[in-house]
Amino acid sequence: MPVFRQMPLAFHQNTLQFTRTNAPTLQRFNLSTLQRFTLQRFNASTNLMELNHILLFAAIATSALVVLQAFQPQSPGARARAAIVLIASALAWLLARPIAGWLSAIVWCALLVVPAFLRNRAWAAHSRYRPSGSDRQFGSDRGSAISVSPVVLALIIVNVAVFILELLAGGSTNPMTLHRLGELDTSSVIFRHQYWRLLAALFLHYGPIHIFFNLFALLLLGPALERQIGGFLFAVCYLVSGIGSSIAVVLLTKLRLLEPVQLVGASGCIMGVVGTWTGFLLRHRHAPLARQRLRNIFVIVLLQLAFDVVTPRVSMSAHLGGLFTGFLLGLLVPAKSVSARLSISQIGGSAAPRAIGED
Repeated sequence: MPVFRQMPLAFHQNTLQFTRTNAPTLQRFNLSTLQRFTLQRFNASTNLMELNHILLFAAIATSALVVLQAFQPQSPGARARAAIVLIASALAWLLARPIAGWLSAIVWCALLVVPAFLRNRAWAAHSRYRPSGSDRQFGSDRGSAISVSPVVLALIIVNVAVFILELLAGGSTNPMTLHRLGELDTSSVIFRHQYWRLLAALFLHYGPIHIFFNLFALLLLGPALERQIGGFLFAVCYLVSGIGSSIAVVLLTKLRLLEPVQLVGASGCIMGVVGTWTGFLLRHRHAPLARQRLRNIFVIVLLQLAFDVVTPRVSMSAHLGGLFTGFLLGLLVPAKSVSARLSISQIGGSAAPRAIGED
């Protein structure tokens, strides 16, 4: 499951919404120097604000899961450090909200991330002198903490290629460029019937921070699910969940429950992966540890919703639409093989966050 949201988790990733009223001067091609400078400052300050929220979410989400013993093996030392991170994050949010994410990230890295990295390096060095077969097998499992699978790798390459296209076409934060390349403009879909935007917007991202966290969440969440259900079904779940998130936003706009918006981002797909995990685990809930993994996912979803509420320009409707669509798909997709069904006890969380909780 995502550490960050969308990190996928986490690590999850965020569908950003922005309106042209924030940058009305972009409607003119002859921008004055002052207008360009104002727009650049707006984009920079907005990106810093979003990064502040993302860092805060990452620190809280991973620490909460460590405290809840979501990752195994655990130790009292790891839980105590995670509790300190949670307390520090809460105090930072109350006392220094504009930089709460940065302060939380410092404490998070010092108490959880850096110790986990040093332990993993020490274990890797020690494992070179453990030549037995069982040790090699265990080492290969630990060595694949963050692995990549074929479909996940293909999706990452496609998203990066589209992001480069955004940069070449005028910039990844330029509203006109994003509209031309296929942002989910609900007005264009409803009144101009440009339904191709339902899919195209899933591969566009608003700035480097946006694409980094979305792809990192995909890397954490995707490979394990792809191994469980197969590459073809994983690609179907990813794309259909993303389209479902786009349709949800359009329908809510058409029903006048949402204001017309312009959306970009793959986090509807990422939340669809989380939803697919949920449905898949619920279907196999009698497998070892499946219920525990479901509880972990429930915590992650709650944290993601809280993150959506406090973070500006994030579309909760798109996230919920992708999550619900993925959940329905997860109830339907079968495990890839008998061996995959027997390994369900190992899923529901990525090995990267699991290492954070180890001692």
